[in-house]
Amino acid sequence: MAKDYYKGFAECYHRHFEVNSRGDIRFYTELARQAGGKVLEIGCGTGRTLIPSARAGASVTGMDISENMLSYCRKLLSEEAQEVQKRVELISGNMADFSMKDRYRLITTPFRPFQHLATVEEQLSALKCIREHLEDKGTFILDIFDPDMEILTDYDRAEEFGEEPPFLLSDGTEVTVSYRTPSVDTVNQIAHCEMIFSKVFPDGTRRRDVQEFIMRYTFRWEAEHLLHRGGFRVVKVMGGYEGEPAGAGDLVFFCEKLHST
Repeated sequence: MAKDYYKGFAECYHRHFEVNSRGDIRFYTELARQAGGKVLEIGCGTGRTLIPSARAGASVTGMDISENMLSYCRKLLSEEAQEVQKRVELISGNMADFSMKDRYRLITTPFRPFQHLATVEEQLSALKCIREHLEDKGTFILDIFDPDMEILTDYDRAEEFGEEPPFLLSDGTEVTVSYRTPSVDTVNQIAHCEMIFSKVFPDGTRRRDVQEFIMRYTFRWEAEHLLHRGGFRVVKVMGGYEGEPAGAGDLVFFCEKLHST
């Protein structure tokens, strides 16, 4: 069952990726701008890609299971111009089980929310919902990471890694983010992950907060078969957001509906 892994971490999450950009904002903003119709962003979080898309003129519905993330997104959206705010609708929902009246020209899943679904049944349920809400000539973008078996089979994985440049929260707290993968279930293809926020408060006290979450990893051809089972045809696969070939670290699938003949 899809879970809210981000309770209490919205500002940390947003500020972290604001300072340490993934490079995907321009990609999703341009797709939304060119969509020529309504856009649904699944797992919109704090609006990291949603708000820039609305600024670019797109009409965007953002859906997320985390009320904490949506609340922070609303706060950021309230600081935008009225015309930007009017282009956005925010909805609380589970990507594996949702129903809305609108149909969308473009449906996206920026930064891998699909991988929080722990079972094939949940994945297929999500794909069914996505297909039902996609216009007949619409495009669905599935964004997942390309599994690195060297990392996934590294049995010294319990050590922290990936410490990134610090950033400041609105109250002046300095935060440094690192990561840990305490265990990997190779049978069910689930990585148990931790995002660690090391904080130094304005008075000098220190604290570590840990955000635990799971990521179900899916290999390229497995994903293509899964998408086909879900009623999609893969039109193109990229390994990043600048048109890199598959194998560059990410897997970005451009999909359209399969139609029975």
